Amino acid sequence: MNKKPVVNVGLIGCGTVGQGVVKIFQKNIGLLEEKVGAQLRLAWVCDRVQRPLAPGVHKPRWTDRWQDVIGDPSVDVVIELIGGYEPARTIVLAAIQARKQLATANKALLSKHWGEVFSAARAAHVLVYFEAAVGGGIPVIQGLYEGLAGNHIERVYGILNGTTNYILSRMTAEGLDFGAALAEAQKAGFAEADPAFVIEGVDAAHKIAILASLASGTWVRLEDVTREGISSLDVWDVRFAQKRMGLVTKLLGIAALTKGRFSVRVHPALIPATHPFANVSQEYNAIFVHGDAVGDVMFYGKGAGQMAAASAVVSDVVYLARHVANGTAGELPYVSYDGRQSLKPVPFRDIKCRHYLRFTTVDKPGVLSKIAGVLGRNDVSIASVHQEPGEFVRKGKSQPKGVPIVIVTHQAAEGAVQSALKVCNQLPITRRKAVHLRIEDL
Repeated sequence: MNKKPVVNVGLIGCGTVGQGVVKIFQKNIGLLEEKVGAQLRLAWVCDRVQRPLAPGVHKPRWTDRWQDVIGDPSVDVVIELIGGYEPARTIVLAAIQARKQLATANKALLSKHWGEVFSAARAAHVLVYFEAAVGGGIPVIQGLYEGLAGNHIERVYGILNGTTNYILSRMTAEGLDFGAALAEAQKAGFAEADPAFVIEGVDAAHKIAILASLASGTWVRLEDVTREGISSLDVWDVRFAQKRMGLVTKLLGIAALTKGRFSVRVHPALIPATHPFANVSQEYNAIFVHGDAVGDVMFYGKGAGQMAAASAVVSDVVYLARHVANGTAGELPYVSYDGRQSLKPVPFRDIKCRHYLRFTTVDKPGVLSKIAGVLGRNDVSIASVHQEPGEFVRKGKSQPKGVPIVIVTHQAAEGAVQSALKVCNQLPITRRKAVHLRIEDL
């Protein structure tokens, strides 16, 4: 009887997700080896802090030097889970140069250095898998790149961050203002003490850039992603849109890829309550992919959390180990990237959608006609007007009183709306800066 080959794995970064990876290795090793068709060994664990590992059949060597892992010629697969740009970039490129197959969850690194990483991988005939970088436990990368391989992907959009979705869920369902909802997210362990990276949309921007790059076969650079976070959202607008208009507020990442051009953006958006995303609540994520052959496909699940992310990482390891065991690793690249090809970005000001505009004004005759005149002169057509009786005052805020007027437009270009708002914000009748949200008819 032929002895099964051995595939050795080295883990670099044993924080929350890394410890989850060790747990799965220890608990499900028999299942993993059955799927790989080989013996699978966690040979190394590297971290600056030595942590107690889950008991099991594996007794990996421990080190605080990543060079020990990559320098071991017996290591076939390297897992990078330290996150951030550096030293992760150095480690990843060193692993590729050493001809190690690579699994990573590092969305920041991939979105910023996509071209460098996959050019190096192609030159070295190395596979780089990254399922956990976008959807946590949701298998959207393999679904998009392999399951939908027969499609031109025309559109990808989704709720890509569990923390912001948790915050917006609490604001929508319970009427919490942003600060209170953020505090609840931190208390529940979904938000860091410094949440700026998440609430300003940076995390979602990394993820939609990766999805757009994968879908297009090019590199959609992070600087080409228009980004707006949720920290300035007022619960008044969240609740008003829901109760009076049947629109639910979500932070969306949206990528459109057509005719050699692309637009990629992250911002709060109002979506119809009938859309499946409207019921995606708490820390859950959801992603829609539209292919020219298959139409719409939706992926849904927990986008974060130790074991959800670890599940995706181990899935990548299984695929990589299978290639190693069969001697096919690196024969064909996992990501088809050609640096000579590129798409032209569509300026954000040219994107068209409907718009929700809330003006806070003095309570005098003629106010609406002045605002409507400015919108009309900028080619922004009004679809409906909602005016609330009485004065609008934010509790605890020393801001001037005023009357809220909510206007919903027909489809209009972003640039036209921004030009109109610039004028409206300077009118004597205006008491504070207008609120502007996009309405996405997904």
